[in-house]
Amino acid sequence: MAAHERIECHGFDITAQSRCNQRGGWIAHVDIHHNGRLFATCSPDTVQPEWLTEAEANRDGIERGCKFVSRMMSDPQDHSWVALRAHAEKWFFTIVESRESEQILRDLLASRGSTA
Repeated sequence: MAAHERIECHGFDITAQSRCNQRGGWIAHVDIHHNGRLFATCSPDTVQPEWLTEAEANRDGIERGCKFVSRMMSDPQDHSWVALRAHAEKWFFTIVESRESEQILRDLLASRGSTA
């Protein structure tokens, strides 16, 4: 893995770094951090699109990460820990199962005046 892309979306830091697989297709590994704490990740070993170039794979990873965060932040539906993990699975993301990730969600909901 060499080059990577990075963007901030709704206060989350999204980073995509791609590698070429055995078939010559590029796939992105995406990490989503909040205030330096890992919140979610998308492993290149999961089923996801393959791209012809590293740049395309990185852009796709960034786009998927930003869509996931945007949907999570704007969706008026249930934002409980269990619901969030279920939504993440639909977007190829794995919510980091830790007290820290749960605290990130509680902090975000508290800042929005919501309850989990």
